[in-house]
Amino acid sequence: MTISTRISPYVWLAIAAACAPAEQKTKSSIATPSGPRATDSTGAPFRPNVLSAATTADDSLVRPASVTPVVRAACDSAAAIVRATLSLATDRKEGDYHDTPRGAPHTGCRLTAHGSFKALPEKSSGPVDIVYAAFIRHGWRPDLRYSADGPDGSNVGMRRRDILCLVTGSWDGGDDSDTVTRAPTPEEDIYGLVVECARDVASSNDTDVPDSIWGIAAKAGVDSAYAISMSMQAPPYVTADFDGDQVPDAAVLVEHRGTGKLGVAIVHRGTRKVSILAAGSGSAGPDDLDGMKQWDPHFKGTTPTYTNPYRPNTPLIGDALWVALSDSTIGFYIWNGSRFIYESQRK
Repeated sequence: MTISTRISPYVWLAIAAACAPAEQKTKSSIATPSGPRATDSTGAPFRPNVLSAATTADDSLVRPASVTPVVRAACDSAAAIVRATLSLATDRKEGDYHDTPRGAPHTGCRLTAHGSFKALPEKSSGPVDIVYAAFIRHGWRPDLRYSADGPDGSNVGMRRRDILCLVTGSWDGGDDSDTVTRAPTPEEDIYGLVVECARDVASSNDTDVPDSIWGIAAKAGVDSAYAISMSMQAPPYVTADFDGDQVPDAAVLVEHRGTGKLGVAIVHRGTRKVSILAAGSGSAGPDDLDGMKQWDPHFKGTTPTYTNPYRPNTPLIGDALWVALSDSTIGFYIWNGSRFIYESQRK
């Protein structure tokens, strides 16, 4: 689908540089029972978890308010995930509250629980990572705008279309100046967990996609139907000359606001048009790129390498977009002069 041709400048630059959940309850000076550090899939560093400066003691309250059935169902699912993965019962409150990571107002639920690191699996990277993985298995995607990590806690955001669940873990990380390896104290063995779920319409303003790129898509009306997806990388776009007009274009990861189907918006900066690939658009190739593991530009004239031995068989007018899918297939989106075609290959 090709759409003829602005949204406000992007914000939260520091938060968009964050990545998927990483190590929890690991200190070089303390021999904790939570296991070795897990390898972060994106390689980007976390930024410390800092509450909003506007947060006050009253913001920790949940005030009774009506919660929609869709949000209540998400809360049920979150409570079941915590119970199944951590063997913890949660204290549940529903209503208006300010969320734990940022102090932003929401209407939904807050689930709280406390557990012991000793009760976690031996090689676990921590309670937040365990819950994160379970959300993924249940069809949720990460929202990297809410990912952060510090010595005394970690938080991640999980999204399913317009429902957002924030998972926050907190604990005593020990004394940074302590250089002697020792067992954790009873206080250091205990962690707190908060899961907060509410309706949250994804905004494209705080994704670190420059207005010089997404402004074209917004003028074309793309932003009303598709949200920039922060589920895979930050910032969520790559650049190349996909249509061969000697003007750099951009491929932006998006998902359909109604169906949640994942895809790519190719922003043609020369013609100021937008092509939607997948995401239920009816374009060539998969209808939904959910489960996409990797993507990158394949530059015209590039020779195969050891790390990426694949190349398209179709002659190229411009650069191609290479995608690797979870079903062990790879594909190339290739501009043929008027639209994108899709060439599928098997790994």
